[in-house]
Amino acid sequence: MGTTAFQKIHTKIEHITKATCSLRAEGVGYEEMASVDGRLAQVVKIEGDLITLQIFSGTEGISTDAEVIFLGHAPKLTVGEELSGRFFNAYGEPIDGGPEVDGKEIEIGGPSVNPVRREQPSELIATGIAGIDLNNTLVTGQKIPFFADPDQPFNQVMAMVALRAKAIRLYLEVWD
Repeated sequence: MGTTAFQKIHTKIEHITKATCSLRAEGVGYEEMASVDGRLAQVVKIEGDLITLQIFSGTEGISTDAEVIFLGHAPKLTVGEELSGRFFNAYGEPIDGGPEVDGKEIEIGGPSVNPVRREQPSELIATGIAGIDLNNTLVTGQKIPFFADPDQPFNQVMAMVALRAKAIRLYLEVWD
């Protein structure tokens, strides 16, 4: 996470919670990425010049005079041929010992798909998980919310659903 010449460094955080911090800044965009004391963060709320950042690794140990640098862009991910079959961490960095991905850098995130443009749900998705198949039948084109505490294995459950699904498309959204 390098810095560019002439980036303004803010050093006056007004409020810190377990996952967020707030400070005064101007010219910052919604969903913009930032570095807070070297930790990756994202703008989640703007009220006038009061900016709230979600710090992905938590705020423990961050002081009110920590350095905050806004990076000037939304979250990005490099995409290319090397993505297939690879394993990455939450920041899009390879964790499988393979090389860095060489390709095009694109912004990720943004608004969800317009429901009017989605295919009408029609084809049953059999997941093999009784609690889902019997109580909350899934169909193609449907968004599937998974609610879980951070210490629950929701990634494994989502992977199991995706692998067992007998449908062409399966859209998964995670809501913590």
